[in-house]
Amino acid sequence: MIEEKIKERALLLMRLYWRDEIFRIGKELKIPYFDQFKDYWDIDHFQGALEISKKIKDDELLKIVEKNPPKYISLGGFQGKYYTVTEEGEIRLESSWNSVRGNVHKVLENQGDRGYAILQAIINKGGRATYFEIVDEIEEILGKPYIPSYLLPRLQPLKLVFKTGSRRYPDWTMPPEIIPVVKEELAKYKNLGKKIQVTSEETISTREEISFQVLRSDQRIAKIADEIAQKRREINLIFANKFGVKLFKDNEMAILDIRRLCANEDEFNNRIQAITTLIDEMNVEGLKKLVADRNLTGTINILEAFLEEHFPGYSKEIITNFRNIVRLRSKKYPIHRDDPKFIDSLKHFGFRTYPPDWGELWEVVLKKYLESLKLLKERIEK
Repeated sequence: MIEEKIKERALLLMRLYWRDEIFRIGKELKIPYFDQFKDYWDIDHFQGALEISKKIKDDELLKIVEKNPPKYISLGGFQGKYYTVTEEGEIRLESSWNSVRGNVHKVLENQGDRGYAILQAIINKGGRATYFEIVDEIEEILGKPYIPSYLLPRLQPLKLVFKTGSRRYPDWTMPPEIIPVVKEELAKYKNLGKKIQVTSEETISTREEISFQVLRSDQRIAKIADEIAQKRREINLIFANKFGVKLFKDNEMAILDIRRLCANEDEFNNRIQAITTLIDEMNVEGLKKLVADRNLTGTINILEAFLEEHFPGYSKEIITNFRNIVRLRSKKYPIHRDDPKFIDSLKHFGFRTYPPDWGELWEVVLKKYLESLKLLKERIEK
C-alpha cells in the first residue's frame, strides 16, 4: 500500500505541474521510470508524480517548487493532511484539514441534509461529476429529488467543490486531497441522524425548475445525437469491410441540427427535415449494386431489398421506424394535419392525440432512429 504522505505529495505535484513539467523534473532527477518514454504525453500523470514523490523528501520538494514556480494552480490551491498551498502558490509543510473540517461543519449546520447529500453525491461519483449525475445521486441519497443549483456554487468559496470542465459541459469537482476528511465528517453527521427544516433560500422557484428541465432535455437530446453519430460511423465501417461501400453519406450539418431542442411545431418541422435527410442520404448507388432489382427507387425501399436478400430474418422495426419518420415529414406539411397516414405515424411513436408535445415527439423520433441503427448494426455484423 502506498504510504499516505507519499501519495498526497504525488497529488500535490499533479496539482502544481502538468505532464510536461512532471516529465522534465523526473528526467532531471534521473528517475528510471521516465527513461522508457520519449515524450511527456506517453507518461501517466499520477504515476509520474508518484515516482518523483517516492524519490524526494520535503526539503527537496520545497527546492523543486522554488526552482519551478507553478504556472497555474487549480481547485483553490492544495488542502492536504501534510501539505498546504495557497492560491498564490505559497507552499507550507502543514495541514489544512482543520480548515476543511470547519467548512464542512458550516455546510452541514446551515444546509443540513441537502448539504450532506451534495457532498456525499460528489464523493460517491469519485470526486467529480456532472450536474445531472449529482442530481441523480442526490435523489438516491435523500430518497427524493432536490435541485442543487442554489447550493452548489456556494460551496466553491468554502473550497469544498469547484466548477471544472468546459462551459457547455461543466463538472463539479471535490479536490481529491480533501475527500478523506470530508468523508469522515459526513459519516459523523450521518450517525447523528440530524434533520433540519428547508429554509426559504432552499426553495426552488418555478423558473429554476423550468430551467432545470430544459437543461435535462438538452443533455438527453445531445446524448442520443452522439450515439446516433457513433452508430452511423460503426455501420459505415462494417459496410466498408463487408461490401466495399459506406452506407451513410457524411452530413455534419444535419447531425448538428438533430442535437438541438424542439419547443414547438415550427422547430419540429425543421428537426424532422434534418433527420429525414440523414435517412435519404444513404449511398443509393452503392446499395443498388448489391440488390437484384437495379431499377428499384426510394432509399428505404432499396435498403429493405438489400436486407431481404443479404440478411433475411432482420428486424422489421429497422424499416418501419425509417418509414414512419419520413412520413412525419412528408405528411406533416403541406398536407393537412389530419391526414390518416400522419396520424398513424404519430401512433407508431406513441402519441394518440393532436397536437402532440412536440418536444417529447422529437425525443421519441430520435430514439426510434437510434433503435433502427442499433438493430441494423447488430444484424450486419453477424
